[in-house]
Amino acid sequence: METQSASILMSAYTLIGESNLREAQAMLEDALAKDLDNHDLVFAASCCSFWTDTVERLPDLDSFEQGESLINHWRRFKLRVEREENPLEQTVYTFRKLVFSTALEQYGKNLDKADNVFRSEICRKIGFCYKQLGDFETALRYLQEAYATIEGRADIIAEMADCYDLCGEDKPAKLLFREAFFLDPQKVDLSLLESPLIGKLTALVTEKGLSGAELLEWIPVYGTIFEVFNVKRKLKSQEIGRLKQDIYAKENEMKDPNNNLALIKPRLLNMYFWLVDYCVLAKENNAKIQETLLKIKILDKNIYMLYTGTI
Repeated sequence: METQSASILMSAYTLIGESNLREAQAMLEDALAKDLDNHDLVFAASCCSFWTDTVERLPDLDSFEQGESLINHWRRFKLRVEREENPLEQTVYTFRKLVFSTALEQYGKNLDKADNVFRSEICRKIGFCYKQLGDFETALRYLQEAYATIEGRADIIAEMADCYDLCGEDKPAKLLFREAFFLDPQKVDLSLLESPLIGKLTALVTEKGLSGAELLEWIPVYGTIFEVFNVKRKLKSQEIGRLKQDIYAKENEMKDPNNNLALIKPRLLNMYFWLVDYCVLAKENNAKIQETLLKIKILDKNIYMLYTGTI
């Protein structure tokens, strides 16, 4: 029976790849009638049920909306798989291939008719699809084009970092993740990242009881403390000028209790870390470093002790 069920599962995968989800589900449910306790058949059938309506509604949408619908449903699918006990990886891969091959095709139809802003977004989404399909080199090419069109986007930089980490290129991954979370943590979509590096860091920060927007703001703080974000670059003169202005603005925001201090505090701490790094790399005098360290200590003594290793 095991051999027969495995054969039926392979046939179902072929149907899924052809978008014939109802037929695949019927085949799997028929097999289950003879092999009730087969977890792999149950999981595959439930995945078909989860995706059928979304896939069948695609022809009613324009090409861009089709891609968006598939990716949004994939987010929910990922959460569902994470809750599943022993999900069969081959089943997940079969749906991954269906979803992102289809989304890639639909997004591609918009590439040549887009203005610069929209083209950047399309390139990002195409890069994301290639990443999900395991073609990291092509993914990076599209993501780099997206970034070249509109610089300073944390979401694109995070996707590039994700690709590098999945390729096993640790140094550029760390550098770019540090950059993305400095620019704007709130623009980084953790649900779309597959990087083991960022996954482990997120788990460590989550263990501290943080979630949502606060979690995103604290990731770069603990990324520095846990020496995950330990690949750094020297800031340009205009960048350090802007950093000092941003620090001044955030310090003033901290003085107003009506502001969301839970989000401002970790953002300011990370800015201080970047200022210290700049002073070290630029070989500034020690007084400036000590002044910034004192600000960190006043803002959060525990973080100061972890950062300076005085615990």
